[in-house]
Amino acid sequence: MPKARYPFTPDAAANALLAQSGTALLIGLCLEQQVRSEKAMAGPHVLCERVGHLDARRLAAMPDAKIEAVFRTPPAIHRFPAMMARRVKALCGLIASEYGGDGSRVWEGCRSAQEVYDRLRALPGFGDGKAGCGVRILATFGKRPLRGWERFGADEDMPWVFRRGKRVDA
Repeated sequence: MPKARYPFTPDAAANALLAQSGTALLIGLCLEQQVRSEKAMAGPHVLCERVGHLDARRLAAMPDAKIEAVFRTPPAIHRFPAMMARRVKALCGLIASEYGGDGSRVWEGCRSAQEVYDRLRALPGFGDGKAGCGVRILATFGKRPLRGWERFGADEDMPWVFRRGKRVDA
């Protein structure tokens, strides 16, 4: 299978982390609200730099005050750092308990886009739009075009794409 490529930030290291870690991609999607797309998608990289890992089990086990402090450290990871820290912690808790600590297991082994959508929809912080967008991202950028993916999300709902550090319009 071709390698995933997520060009959603102007930072090559942040994009590489999204491509290599399903947990990073899910955290980025979780953060994708009320901030610019590139800020949300760079969030996992910033979080990893600040705590030294993106281990879902360890993030879920962090005391609330500690993970909130990580999110609040300037520049804040999100516009609403406390709320999103708690949401990311809940997401990581579910990844740890239901998917063995590996976010990519959310879509691994799925036979249809509907199955991936249903799994994404069950994650903390994922509504219908975000789950649909997640399916579309996995199909178009993650090289996982599962049966029926075209009916989920819309190109207009996708994060912005960057090439050579600059935003490009579709």
